[in-house]
Amino acid sequence: MDGHDNSVPVGRRVAYWRSRRNMTQQMFADRLGKSKSWVDKVERGIRELNKLDVLHEIAAALRVDVALLQTGPLSGGAVPPADTELRGLVDGVQASLARYGPAAPAGSLDRLGRNAAYGWTTFRHGRLRRVLADLPGLLAQSRQARADASGADTVAAEVFQLAATVLRKVGAAEVAWLAADRAMAVSVGLGDPVLAARAAVPLGGVVRELGQPRPAFELCVSVAHDLAPKDPLAVDEERLSVHGSLLLQAAMAAAQLGDPLTVLELVDQAAACAARVGDGQDHHHTGFGPALVDGVRVAAALALESPAVAVAAHEQAATRPGWWGLPAGTRADHLVDAARGYAGTGQEADAARTLLEADRIAPEEVRVRPAGRAAVALALRQADRPDPRLVMLGESLGLDGAR
Repeated sequence: MDGHDNSVPVGRRVAYWRSRRNMTQQMFADRLGKSKSWVDKVERGIRELNKLDVLHEIAAALRVDVALLQTGPLSGGAVPPADTELRGLVDGVQASLARYGPAAPAGSLDRLGRNAAYGWTTFRHGRLRRVLADLPGLLAQSRQARADASGADTVAAEVFQLAATVLRKVGAAEVAWLAADRAMAVSVGLGDPVLAARAAVPLGGVVRELGQPRPAFELCVSVAHDLAPKDPLAVDEERLSVHGSLLLQAAMAAAQLGDPLTVLELVDQAAACAARVGDGQDHHHTGFGPALVDGVRVAAALALESPAVAVAAHEQAATRPGWWGLPAGTRADHLVDAARGYAGTGQEADAARTLLEADRIAPEEVRVRPAGRAAVALALRQADRPDPRLVMLGESLGLDGAR
């Protein structure tokens, strides 16, 4: 089995994934609430990891499925070939974020705006590598535009938000934090409360991804409260879209905190906003609408370790007209979550079906995202007789050792 060695100790796998997440032993220890010595002993195999709850805590801190701590791609600590290209793309974005001052001539501000909008569309359709490849140029154009023209900060903020969103999705949360912070700084300077609040959406997501759900919750709830419409009868779709997006981010943070009642309250509030906005609007590139709310119901149920609730929410969402109007990448994202729910409830055939459908409509949502790869590993591990097509997909991802 190429790229696999199931005899590799769990501690070495922990060290591998910690390194992949660019965390020192001390950073990882702080995230777990353990000592650096504890982490060192685990990684060297002196301390055994024989408790499932501890394995789950470690997997959550590393943002991988627990299966990847037991089996999965590992060969002498080398990065799998498919990830080498992805890491190069992420490094390119990080290098661009590290540059300051004017760049090469940016062209017209209108052209930059069109390029940014195209980047968001590409992202919604699940072409994650394409977005990452284009971002260094977009960031350079934004730097020059801000030096050359007034009014460029609005587009620059959109570019930073795009960078933060896609970087988080591919598992580069530390780099995403830099982009999200830049987006917030630029947006606050615009003096528009809606644009400033929009920047808090990816920032909240990144803070969650970095293992800090409480600060993420407090940020999103606070900004959402300030942005709440003063007139309940007024319909300002742009404001409602940003307000609702913040509520959904807060709901996901509450789910990570294990607070189902708060999750339900926040998602229901967001649903009320979404009903007034409708599907297919994408105000301020939020993608906000009833279908997005449905997707968060599924994701939040999974975070609360309620896979049966996630499955029920997905199956209800898939019957609504807005489901089929979702961009391919967004729909595939939801299908990956649904597959995790099916796997968690022992419905192995449905887990395979949804993953294969996600791979058909937006392959990179499965093959590039850590969440997608982990879902495939989980589905393979849970199945007594896995779908041969899923086995082939797992092998193409270097996950054949999950069987």
